[in-house]
Amino acid sequence: MSGTIQPRCLAALMLLFSAPLAAQWTATGQSVPQLAPFDTMMQDLMTPRNIPSGQIAVALNGRLVLARGYTWNPGPNDRIVQPDSLFRLASVSKPITATLINRLIQDGQLALTDTIGQHVDLTPRPGATADPRLATVSVRNLLEHLGGFPDPTLVGHDPVFRDRTVAQALGIGLPLAHADVMRYQFGDPLTSNPGTTYAYSNFGYKLLGRIVESAAGMPYARYAERVFNPIGVWDMRLARTLVQHRAPSEVAYFSALNGLTVMDNSNATVPREYGALNYDTMDAYGGWIASAPELMRWMTNLDNPAAANAILNQTSLDRMFGLPQNYPLPYTPGDYYYAQGWQVRDYGATGRNTWHSGSLPSTSTYIVRYRNGLEVAVLLNRRNESSGGEYNTLVGNGINTAAAQVTSWPTHDLFPSVLQVIMRNGFD
Repeated sequence: MSGTIQPRCLAALMLLFSAPLAAQWTATGQSVPQLAPFDTMMQDLMTPRNIPSGQIAVALNGRLVLARGYTWNPGPNDRIVQPDSLFRLASVSKPITATLINRLIQDGQLALTDTIGQHVDLTPRPGATADPRLATVSVRNLLEHLGGFPDPTLVGHDPVFRDRTVAQALGIGLPLAHADVMRYQFGDPLTSNPGTTYAYSNFGYKLLGRIVESAAGMPYARYAERVFNPIGVWDMRLARTLVQHRAPSEVAYFSALNGLTVMDNSNATVPREYGALNYDTMDAYGGWIASAPELMRWMTNLDNPAAANAILNQTSLDRMFGLPQNYPLPYTPGDYYYAQGWQVRDYGATGRNTWHSGSLPSTSTYIVRYRNGLEVAVLLNRRNESSGGEYNTLVGNGINTAAAQVTSWPTHDLFPSVLQVIMRNGFD
């Protein structure tokens, strides 16, 4: 019967179109067969946890040997991840800030012993009195999380995530500016004497961002451009909060968590990753977005302090990766410590392992520099939202396993030449 669908055919068509589409796994960028264990690592990490967007960059002895984007079962707002797609970095922003601070010290524009009062206004919120110890907090204290500020792991003690409390205390509207959070926190007492007690502090790194601006005489992001553009880092930029401000090549975020907006006074319920946290003011402690290969340009630049385009010289690197002020000597080679924006295990003459991780709603990131010349950056647009935890242990273990399975490392270098970068972007 021409032009008529028979019942059996109709049932088959209905079954075809009603059946769920098979989940899709897509890898972009140059496939490197010798480094297939890293592809397997990313797939094993992402697919069982339903992580839609991931990216990896691997370097060996300064050469970029792998740069790939991965997409798993994308939703309507996800895009196919490319090797140069941008991801929020969360606390991987801290070693970036530490690099900028140490460059300012290297150039004589800042001193490690400078106190915060030399660079920022310490006026507390109305009705409060500043702790007299606040005036003694140094740049070094902030870098090493020894400023004496409250431990953010204690619920409700991290001022950078208490926008509504801060606004109410100051009698102002939302969104907040950096100065608002600082004025609020300067009205609380320190929890320990500066330089004595480690307490991971986003607020301390917010202050470092303002110190960069004071010492450099320009906005934090502008100074970062001055430092990173000459080594070929052009697309790294500060994150924006609202979805409509997402960068053109930035991945999407979805944590399934909601909260009251901190971007205005509407009391609207919004996704945590798009308005319940103010990414616009996270800059120095958690506000960068970048691709894994661009992170690798910065990380590998730290390997060769004698190079003409080196961001930091050997003295600056030794300072940045050195023991913190409160470390109880003697130091046993290989023991862990938090240095200046980096986690470190120092093995003496054989080198150091340095790394950092990051975690925010719908973001988990990890960078590592091994003493054998292997360096890896992994960026994901999910974290373990049930616990608020990052996947850094899984990633770290996966990198170790993948690297051990590589029997022959490639000799190519995927970094574009400096000439190509200059021709594409130019310098100002």
